[in-house]
Amino acid sequence: MGDNFRERSSLMIDQKEEEKIEKAENNNAFDPKIAKLTKTFPKKIFFFGIFLLVLFLIGGLTYFSVKSVVSYKKPLEDDVVNLKTAIKEQDLSKIKNASANLQKDIASLKDQIDRYKVLNYFPIIKNYYSDINHAINAGLAGLRSVDLVLEAITPYADILGLGGVEKTSAEGKTTLDRVTFLVTTLDKIHPKLDDIGRELKIAREEIDQINPDRYPREIRGIKVKDNLSLLISTIDQASLFITDAKPLIEVTPELMGVNAPKYYFVLFQNDGELRPTGGFMTAYGILEISNGKIKPILSEDIYSLDNAWGRKLPAPEPIKKFHKNVPYFYLRDMNLSPDFAESMKLFMDEYQKIPSVKKVDGVVAVDTKLLANLLKVLGTIGVPEWGNFSAEIDKRCDCPQVVYRLEEIADKPVSTVKTSRKAVIGPLMHSILSNAFNSPKEKIAELFNVGLTAVQEKHVLFYLFDEKSQKAVEAFNMAGRVKEYDGDYQLLVDTNFAGAKSNLFIKQKIDEKIEISNNGEIIKTINIVYNNPFKASDCGLLSGGLCLNGLYRNWFRLYVPKGSVLLDSTGSEIKVETYEELGKTVFAGFFGDKAPLRPQSMTKVSFKYKLPFRAEKGKPYRLLIQKQPGVEKYDLNIDFNGKREEFELRGDKELKWQL
Repeated sequence: MGDNFRERSSLMIDQKEEEKIEKAENNNAFDPKIAKLTKTFPKKIFFFGIFLLVLFLIGGLTYFSVKSVVSYKKPLEDDVVNLKTAIKEQDLSKIKNASANLQKDIASLKDQIDRYKVLNYFPIIKNYYSDINHAINAGLAGLRSVDLVLEAITPYADILGLGGVEKTSAEGKTTLDRVTFLVTTLDKIHPKLDDIGRELKIAREEIDQINPDRYPREIRGIKVKDNLSLLISTIDQASLFITDAKPLIEVTPELMGVNAPKYYFVLFQNDGELRPTGGFMTAYGILEISNGKIKPILSEDIYSLDNAWGRKLPAPEPIKKFHKNVPYFYLRDMNLSPDFAESMKLFMDEYQKIPSVKKVDGVVAVDTKLLANLLKVLGTIGVPEWGNFSAEIDKRCDCPQVVYRLEEIADKPVSTVKTSRKAVIGPLMHSILSNAFNSPKEKIAELFNVGLTAVQEKHVLFYLFDEKSQKAVEAFNMAGRVKEYDGDYQLLVDTNFAGAKSNLFIKQKIDEKIEISNNGEIIKTINIVYNNPFKASDCGLLSGGLCLNGLYRNWFRLYVPKGSVLLDSTGSEIKVETYEELGKTVFAGFFGDKAPLRPQSMTKVSFKYKLPFRAEKGKPYRLLIQKQPGVEKYDLNIDFNGKREEFELRGDKELKWQL
């Protein structure tokens, strides 16, 4: 009986549980939330599946598009190497073939990339897909411009000493003949520059749409970010080069005396004794140019010119304050402005007051760097009455022999009076020009590169009286102007006042830090280290030594954006002055009376200042650094908000950072 009771009880419990479960199920069937979940769950599974499928397709498309690009890596690298080799060999035929092969492979890559246009509709991925297309379009436009350049210079290839073409009937036997032919037919090249400029403009517009900051610094050993930045910079510079060269090419025949002879005042600036425009103005000559042929007219010491001028103007404040025993303002000191045109206007206004002086069409200033680099190409040359000159390093100064020899002729004490010792510059320039114009055609390209480098590094400067010609040389940055600039700017100007020829040995290193606060305020700190590692010279008058390396006395100025505020400075013996000049704010100081820079020692100058504008997010931060003429180079180290850049500054340079 007990067993039957337990069995019935168990059945009753099971029945009740089943009733509860059935009731719960019935209730759930009418719960709206549960019902909605029951209906939408399959849809969510469906859409999730679609999402995974799309993601898979995007990944697949991306993979295959990247694979297509990678498959072209080796052929494109080979094409670029071949093009570089052809350019280095200066063989036009090889350059044309290499350019054609590279264009063919890039066009083939473009066809492959176009198969994946759908990637242009997906976020994030579309940026990289677009960048590939911009790079391809820029490359093709750039190579088309190369073809146009080759077409323009082919008639002059043999004249310019380039290979890979048949000799032209206009070929001359000497470099002078070739230069004359080139100058008198240069007008034929000018119209083609428009087509070249048009293609480079396309390349520039395409490449400027790529943001290098979107990419990692390195992928599998390839410096992606740096190479992209270099490519963008190269195309930008090439485009600007053609734009700036057009007005210069237009006026060159006139400047070279095609229509009428031209006369130029050639000014020699001794960069061993650095002055604002490149060096102490030590000697001058006058050249006549007719149909590209150069003829020296005269050569004189600058002191002879000062004697002929004969005026005694009161010395300006910087000379009275910082120069030693110089009460008057002489012609030889009239390059105090770092703007070459400003200094030469003052100089030539006074020059033209001298009775019976030769009327000239402008000024061409050169320094020892140009002379030494020309002699590297030409080899040792002889100058009647003055001996031999070369670019070989003289251990007495660790500088080219031509530099030491010129200093020895000009400044070494002698027992007898020898007038116009610095007039050696004229005969030396005449010998250099004679050797250059009679050199074989194989050296033409080297000589041309020396001249172009001298222009870029400001070792030759031009000031022309004709307004159109002056604008042309300014556009090509040959005029030594302090530039107007919408952005951050800096120009360091050193002036050696009675500090021997110490700039032959002094090296400058510039460390700067640019800090941007959250509200866009910009604080800059610039540290300049002057290092003179060479031993002291014998500067005793009685001992008869050649005083090259002595106590360095320096009036230094830093030109920055107008309205900048100096917060702190060190290294100046006087209170740093702040004033405005040439559209800039200037911070000026001096060292040399109490603490000159001695041989085999270093000194440091620093400035901390606030810029007059604020940085804006999303807009590039732009900085133009101008190099003082006569200075060989600065070693620069820039920290921009934690991003570091190190480089040698040998010419003016514009830098950009993305905020």
